[in-house]
Amino acid sequence: MLSLQRLQRSLRGVLGLACLILLFTFAAPASAQNGDRIASDVEGQTLVVATKPLPPMVFVDDAALRGFSIDYWNEVSERLGTETQWVEYETVAEIIDAVEAGDADVAIAGISITRDREARIDFSQPYYSSGFQLVTRQGDSGTFRALLSLIGSGTFLVPLLILVALILVVSHLVWLVERHHGSDDFPQSYREGLPEALWWSTVSVITGGEAVKNINRGLSRVIAIFWMLVGLFLLAFVTARATSVLTVSELQSDISTLEDLGGRSVGTVQETSSVTFLDQEGGITAREYATINDALNALNNEEIDAVVFDAPVISYAALDYPDLRVVDALLSRDPYGIAVPQRSDLLEPVNTAVISIGRDGTLDELLEEWFG
Repeated sequence: MLSLQRLQRSLRGVLGLACLILLFTFAAPASAQNGDRIASDVEGQTLVVATKPLPPMVFVDDAALRGFSIDYWNEVSERLGTETQWVEYETVAEIIDAVEAGDADVAIAGISITRDREARIDFSQPYYSSGFQLVTRQGDSGTFRALLSLIGSGTFLVPLLILVALILVVSHLVWLVERHHGSDDFPQSYREGLPEALWWSTVSVITGGEAVKNINRGLSRVIAIFWMLVGLFLLAFVTARATSVLTVSELQSDISTLEDLGGRSVGTVQETSSVTFLDQEGGITAREYATINDALNALNNEEIDAVVFDAPVISYAALDYPDLRVVDALLSRDPYGIAVPQRSDLLEPVNTAVISIGRDGTLDELLEEWFG
């Protein structure tokens, strides 16, 4: 009887364990699915969200909002269980003012997290890692710098040195052969004769003929024919190399770092973190424009030498300017955050949503969709 009771207890234990396994097996996916919704006191509320046109972060097309930051906030809002009432502003400064005054519950566009702004409002964890990027004109190096680049180029110097060396060799050979002919074209004296020979060999290779002086000896004429053929080939090669180097120099700007901006006229967008960055990090007083397109137009019209602004925005805007060049390397990192009023109850749930979006792969999907 005792053994039968133990057997029954064992069976009940095994069945209980099996039930628990089945319960977790079927409940886990539902739990994970429901985990997208974040429990918070704001669930069911309608939040006033401030933004501004800032392609590709925010597009305003026929009063409809779209863009990376718009899709990102919609994902946050869905996880918080809130509705959104969008309010559009013209500048980031106006957005900051609205959040600080409590006219907006949240703000998102491409708002850089800076120390000055954190003294007025609070930011979520960064949801996008941006940075300041530089745009210049194609071929902004100038004639003098292009010539320096040409002189210092090995692809130009090597054939040029070979050409000069051959001019010296041919000049000596022709003078040695012609100096005994008694002609005034090639005097017997080395001091007087060699300069004449140098003049003949140089003009011959440039003009392709020997009309500047008479060649009388047979050997000299053979040397002259050889020199005109080989010399013209070398001269054409040197000219081609020089053209190539100068063309590349024209296509490439010598402005590529923050240090290169010293003494240059630099533009950016007014009342943005890029103004502070240029002033504090580069000691540059930038010319401020209302929009990024205004700044790029000024650069394209040669009113300024460069434009510095947030990487995704300036890279997208520069696509409309084929004569401008975007420098790949970022000048500095500049993270974007979601702005809320100081001590707002929204900060904690928004941070939780930002972290979950980054962990579950949703952020990667949005980055792939908007930036490839």
